[in-house]
Amino acid sequence: MNSITNKTAWYQKQVADYQEQSLAYQKKSNHLSVLRLVVFLVFSALLVLSVYFRSATASAAILILFAAVFGKLIQNHNRVKAQKKHYDLLVQMNEDEIDRLQLKLGKFVKGNEFIDQEHPFCLDLDLFGPHSLFQFLNRTATSGGAALLAKKMLYPDPVTSIYEQQQAVKELSEHPEWCQNFIASGLAHKSQTADTSALLRWVNNKVVYPGWFKIALAVMPLFAIMTSVLYLLGILPGYPALIMLLFNGSLLYKIKPMIEEVYQETSKSINTLRAYEAMIRRIEDSEFDCQVLSGLRNSFVDRSERASLTIKELKNILSRIETRENGFYFLLDAYLLLDIIWLLQAERWKSLHSTYVNTWFETISTFEMQVSLGLAAYNQDQYSFPRFVPTKYTFSCKNLGHPLIPLAERVTNDFNLEDQGMVVVLTGSNMSGKSTFLRTIGVNIVLARLGAPVCATDMELGNFNLFTSMRTTDSLEQHVSSFYAELERIRQLIQMIEKGTPTLFLLDELLKGTNSVDRNAGSTALIKQLGKGPSFGLISTHDLALGKLSEEFENIVNYSFNSELKNGKLLFDYKLRAGLSQSFNASELMTQMGIEMENNHHNS
Repeated sequence: MNSITNKTAWYQKQVADYQEQSLAYQKKSNHLSVLRLVVFLVFSALLVLSVYFRSATASAAILILFAAVFGKLIQNHNRVKAQKKHYDLLVQMNEDEIDRLQLKLGKFVKGNEFIDQEHPFCLDLDLFGPHSLFQFLNRTATSGGAALLAKKMLYPDPVTSIYEQQQAVKELSEHPEWCQNFIASGLAHKSQTADTSALLRWVNNKVVYPGWFKIALAVMPLFAIMTSVLYLLGILPGYPALIMLLFNGSLLYKIKPMIEEVYQETSKSINTLRAYEAMIRRIEDSEFDCQVLSGLRNSFVDRSERASLTIKELKNILSRIETRENGFYFLLDAYLLLDIIWLLQAERWKSLHSTYVNTWFETISTFEMQVSLGLAAYNQDQYSFPRFVPTKYTFSCKNLGHPLIPLAERVTNDFNLEDQGMVVVLTGSNMSGKSTFLRTIGVNIVLARLGAPVCATDMELGNFNLFTSMRTTDSLEQHVSSFYAELERIRQLIQMIEKGTPTLFLLDELLKGTNSVDRNAGSTALIKQLGKGPSFGLISTHDLALGKLSEEFENIVNYSFNSELKNGKLLFDYKLRAGLSQSFNASELMTQMGIEMENNHHNS
């Protein structure tokens, strides 16, 4: 039984267990619904009786008792429904993991918004989009977590910090249930309209309100209530109470733009704060062994008050501001000046805690990213963590495969490339695996630089940057031909090298947009130029003439992929071999497509 089968069985058991828990909480929820109805009917009947017997004291007591009992029932019911939702999310997450194991990635977020066409390797390695590495890795609950994962895929941390990141990923991979509960805590409050950036702008924008706010708050509600009470008791006429309410209304009208601005900036962030509160609480209640995770946890607990409670306080303040949408709010506001209370509470919170919020949000995003990598590592325990060496120009691996190719179809290869200026010319027939091999190297380097395990039994790599050129296309909008686009891409590589940046390049089918004479001349010149710079890498080509450069230059070596024609069918083994390709299939492929070839020489 292989690893994927074992993991699938484990997830299926998790699904069954969580479904059972969800069903139990559904039954509790149903019982509480019935109990709420019974309580409502009983207290309604008692209230009718008290009114019938004209007992004001009894009516008041019944109403107070009903509010207390019914409020407690609602609180318990909400807690039960929240637990059921949590288990439902865990069911969905474990079903998602089964799909990921089978590389059924279509339903997951593609991350298209993170695609950068000018980036050194983003477009060529299927990092984002359909059937992408982002879909394979991403389990984040917040937009901040997803954005951080995407950023680190494109702009990794320095090599010196990757070992520590690996320790965090390893530790989290040993606790998949904790990881799933952590993410589920955030998903329970996920909001599609959340705008964390707007919330952070508001948190970091300090406002000093006029001094009369506090004076008005200390005096005006008291006068408004007193005059109204004295009017009801028949001691005062009605106009003093009316004057006080009109005066309060004028104050509220004056500050209306202030409170509405706060509402507009924060109303869509309340669910996000609920998610952060729940996720932070899970971190606070846990202990971690590795230094990275412990350090991240300390940012939440190294204060007199836990960060989750501080976030909860802000959530409650903003929730009160949101009650302005309630139809009865204006009456209480006219008496108590609630708008002023909420504004002062919000600014006091910001003055005490705003300096911590950015760090807390960034820390949650970091945890989400590392949990995503930890769960991916748990799924793929046949992967290995790579070693980083001081030498800049080193890349070696054993049994290297592409993580997005199913295990049953995946063919792995050993490969070694060392020393500055080394260039591998990779030849092979059509569809033999050249481009896939380049992407296999590239995507595993991205995984390695994330601190994640790679799809290989062993990998060692140096401190270099990655550059690829594989999918250059024309653009009608920008009036750019595919050949010119490729030249622009090559210029980007040359500029990186001219800056002295150690670079591993992966170039697929050089200068394919021009004639064979210019292509050969240009490719030869580029290979010689790359061999002189602070770089090393691979260039795939159909042009066997480029392979002959190895006879002239020691820094150029040949590898190839080959195909075999049997009974009119092309067969590929996708195994990397030293030397030039010995098989060609272009003519055969054209013949199979219906082109009547006069002389089928099987030229590539």
